[in-house]
Amino acid sequence: MIKIKLLFLGIILLLATGCSDKKEKKTVSVTKIKEYNNPKEINISEQNSSNLTKISTMLESATILKSIKGETHGIVLDEDRFIINDIKAPVLLVSFFSTWCPPCRGQLPYFEDLKKKYRKDLFIAAILVNDEANATTLKTFYKKYHMDYFVSNDIENEYVSAKVAESLKIDANFILPLTVLYKNGHYYTHYEGMVPVEMIDHDIRMALDNK
Repeated sequence: MIKIKLLFLGIILLLATGCSDKKEKKTVSVTKIKEYNNPKEINISEQNSSNLTKISTMLESATILKSIKGETHGIVLDEDRFIINDIKAPVLLVSFFSTWCPPCRGQLPYFEDLKKKYRKDLFIAAILVNDEANATTLKTFYKKYHMDYFVSNDIENEYVSAKVAESLKIDANFILPLTVLYKNGHYYTHYEGMVPVEMIDHDIRMALDNK
């Protein structure tokens, strides 16, 4: 996990290095400001500083989730955003669940139907929270409820759930299941507790139609 995080950190720092290179060039321009009093040069320097601040913020909110199959995804949580760095699907469905939760068990199998229906337009991430199920129990649960999509039992899940609850302005001990839809990384809608899959299906279609 540490090695993966260091790799993810390295990618973001590489971006920062590129900005840093630009900053050095802008420093030369700032010197010219004293000679030519060109306000445009100052604005460019300020924009570069703003970009570095954004990268720093992304670095602080970045984490990595690992699935029960060993698949890993780097994610960034920032206010109303939930971004998975290597996923191109326009709609993201994030479901927080527990194996002991009856409504979760009633809802989770239907997500596989949504995955098949929308294919490249939808990515599903089920995130285990408030649950001590071991890997063997979770894999049995995975097969029984036809969860053929990304299922995370990572130690970072609690951090992710807390950040999402904060962004939704709901209690940290929220009702399960909690399902959140994001469009192009930005919050679209959410559902607390079990809801008909037809409702989620409708909202996915609305999100895809409103490009």
